[in-house]
Amino acid sequence: MAAKIGILGEDTGVAHDTLVTVYTVPANKAARIRVYFAVELQNAGVYTVTIGQPSNEITITKNLVSAGEDCWTGSSQKATPDPALSILGQDMGVQSLVSAFVLNDPSALFTSLIAPLAIDYFLSTGDTVKYKFDGSNVLRGHVFQVVGVEDDA
Repeated sequence: MAAKIGILGEDTGVAHDTLVTVYTVPANKAARIRVYFAVELQNAGVYTVTIGQPSNEITITKNLVSAGEDCWTGSSQKATPDPALSILGQDMGVQSLVSAFVLNDPSALFTSLIAPLAIDYFLSTGDTVKYKFDGSNVLRGHVFQVVGVEDDA
């Protein structure tokens, strides 16, 4: 069977204290994936991502300590000399900033780049990708994608 490439799983849920499975590698398949997320908060909390097996071990964690602190994979604007206020590829990772963006408002000013985390994860049959937000309130906005290639194992 042909390989599948692109968005392998996505979720836009805004619940809290719930471990959500976004992608599970199907039987007799393997996958090379990257994760992409943007989280718009109301209150402080901890955002975690688990990748692979065992599925309860955290791969990525971000402690968001301020109300309204947003978190995303990608890069943010930096005070650079030339050109001023560039968004640099060398600063890719998990970013956070209070009131960084409004996900559901296309007219909102956003001076960062939301992009997949530049790390490949190699998964086998049954491996999962999950996220969880531990906090006192639901998220204001959220998008989570698993992108990559799925092929016969």
